[in-house]
Amino acid sequence: MGLTIGVDIGGTKIAAGVVDEEGSILDTHTVPTPPTSEGIVDAICAAVSEAGKGHRIEAVGIGAAGYVDDKRATVLFAPNIDWRHEPLKDKVEQRVG
Repeated sequence: MGLTIGVDIGGTKIAAGVVDEEGSILDTHTVPTPPTSEGIVDAICAAVSEAGKGHRIEAVGIGAAGYVDDKRATVLFAPNIDWRHEPLKDKVEQRVG
């Protein structure tokens, strides 16, 4: 596998980093966490786009605190963000591919 982007969703910031096969971080981009669900999706997509500029990205992984249904890739509950049954994978995938 080539380059991937890892995204960490926190209560105050969203961080995205381009990582190679050896685990080296090649680029990063951080944005503040917006107060709304849609704003957070927008911020995730923006962070992925900015971090990935100039790189051929093969996959994006997202880490979010809370309960996640891995079969549906849905955040069922997040303690630090107002997410309840949020179809995060589908929303991000539609926007970043």
